[in-house]
Amino acid sequence: MEKPVFLRPIDTKIYKAYFKDPFLKPIEIRNKEDLKDLVSYLKSEGKNETAKEITQQWVNLHKQHFKINYKGKFLNLGTRTAIMGILNVTPDSFSDGGNFYKDVDRAVSRASKMLEEGADIIDIGGESTRPGAKQITQEEELQRVIPVIKAIRKELGDNFLISVDTYKAPVAQASLDAGADIVNDISGLSFDKNMPKVVARYDCPVVINHIKGRPEDMQKGEIYYDDVVEEIINFLDTQINYAKNYGIREDRFIIDVGIGFGKKVEHNVEIIKRLEEFKILGFPILIGISRKSFIGTILKNLLSYLDIPSPKDRLFGGLGATAIAVLNGANIIRTHDVKETREFLTMLDVIRGYKLV
Repeated sequence: MEKPVFLRPIDTKIYKAYFKDPFLKPIEIRNKEDLKDLVSYLKSEGKNETAKEITQQWVNLHKQHFKINYKGKFLNLGTRTAIMGILNVTPDSFSDGGNFYKDVDRAVSRASKMLEEGADIIDIGGESTRPGAKQITQEEELQRVIPVIKAIRKELGDNFLISVDTYKAPVAQASLDAGADIVNDISGLSFDKNMPKVVARYDCPVVINHIKGRPEDMQKGEIYYDDVVEEIINFLDTQINYAKNYGIREDRFIIDVGIGFGKKVEHNVEIIKRLEEFKILGFPILIGISRKSFIGTILKNLLSYLDIPSPKDRLFGGLGATAIAVLNGANIIRTHDVKETREFLTMLDVIRGYKLV
């Protein structure tokens, strides 16, 4: 269901309300008094739901702190940007496919290294979701993921968060039993009808990701959005409300805008530029920019490179995009390059949080 109103930041002090009702013109809101006047007017016109929605969006836009917790593990968001380190145990991921495939010791070593470098979450994926990737069986995914999760917990302890990157409910359940804490579902709970039941049963945090299509076809053919940000917000809102019907609690949701999941280069750029608008949903924002193809395409086209830079050569371009994402509201950065990203974010967080006395 589409939201009746979208409250969009224009700059640091001005917001503009856009209504679905064609008889309501966009209106600027500069302070709480403007908001109260608008809410009173909407109520006088019998538009109570719209009044309630815009009030909640105002509150959400000004929310600065979140907390992720599960089984005694806490991650506070707001004072600094958190890092989710990527650990692919697949033979065919676009960036590091095969590096840790079927080698549990190497996977554990990599997880240990990322924790030392500053990762707050280790995200373990057993199925590549790169564009064009073929779906694997549940059994194969379990064989790849579960031994790694168990080994990491046994060797590295239980004082950090592990997320499992899967859209299959049985894999999520087995991973949570093995020691995972978070379900990171690229489909936003839309591929497997049993996934919300698993998340609700374990009462664990869940990442609701936007995707248009499926990995095997999401970047094929014409990709069209009337308004890419508005469509993603409506999708995320719909899936979160759907999940709540299964008993998933409000404080369990993390949203991911799905960079590269059924988007053209220009869509990815617009999403990052307008990321602050996603704050109206009221949940922590995770974003995965690391090494993605749109970075390579932009660098090749604008710097006149002969070839598109390989995934491992996209670090600096990715950090540039990450800076804008963080300044626009991203709370968690999902990355292959933990050390470099941590150093970069440390400087960014310190300077943007610095206050003159």
